[in-house]
Amino acid sequence: MDTMSTNTMADPNLSLELSRRFAAPPGRVYDAWLTGAWGEWLPPFGATCTVTRIEPRVGGNYAVRMTMPDGRIIEIGGTYREMVRPERLVFTWAGNYNNQETLISVAFRPDGDGTLMTLRQTGFQSGDLREGYNRARSGEGGSFDKLAAFLAKAGA
Repeated sequence: MDTMSTNTMADPNLSLELSRRFAAPPGRVYDAWLTGAWGEWLPPFGATCTVTRIEPRVGGNYAVRMTMPDGRIIEIGGTYREMVRPERLVFTWAGNYNNQETLISVAFRPDGDGTLMTLRQTGFQSGDLREGYNRARSGEGGSFDKLAAFLAKAGA
């Protein structure tokens, strides 16, 4: 058995699913994923982000560049696989920091006067990586908190 290839293969059982309610209609929450403003709320706490490419169509690509709190520069890119406004968005996610591609599916469901957004990311190589994404998105000051603030500001 080649342990190198075993360590780099994604485990189909390692996935992350997060749900959050936002005080904005599904169309606004969906659209927040597909403009240059994505960089305002995408990075984890303490990081900054610039969207360097965004082609919001099936088969289109995106690329972002983040400066992490410790000064590291990371680049992330992917391809849009499915887009059903305002219900579903599916895209690949690959970062230069781990040379791994995962798949992200985001569902947007009406919830009263807001939206229940559910993000599912699959294809992790390790539980540690999955938990890192969990903290970056759902932790205090994480990207979901930033998205809520962005939507509140955009709706004001």
